[in-house]
Amino acid sequence: MKIAVIGQSLFGQEVYKELRKEGHTIVGVFTVPDKDGKADPLATEAENDGVPVFKFPRWRLKGKAIAEVLNQYRAVGPELNVMPFCSQFIPMEAIDFPKHGSIIYHPSLLPRHRGASAINW
Repeated sequence: MKIAVIGQSLFGQEVYKELRKEGHTIVGVFTVPDKDGKADPLATEAENDGVPVFKFPRWRLKGKAIAEVLNQYRAVGPELNVMPFCSQFIPMEAIDFPKHGSIIYHPSLLPRHRGASAINW
């Protein structure tokens, strides 16, 4: 299956590696821009594998999807989104785009451990 991974961090990297191990084709990794000159671990792993990596600071502006970002996302042709540790607001146009929808994978029990540092709980 052609999968777009939208996420970040070591958690995102581990999910990405498991998807590859299971034989899925990762058509693109969408993550956060480098911070202080250092790439996110998910981005580094995907780049090492030759998978296209997109580092958008945001997907929406003033509540609307940014057309350029959405067009680059759609161009990779995902059949499913897997979204591990996704801290960005992803527009519904991207969430609903793949034929098989999106799996939004949260690293802790919801709603009890929701929030910015949920993985620490």
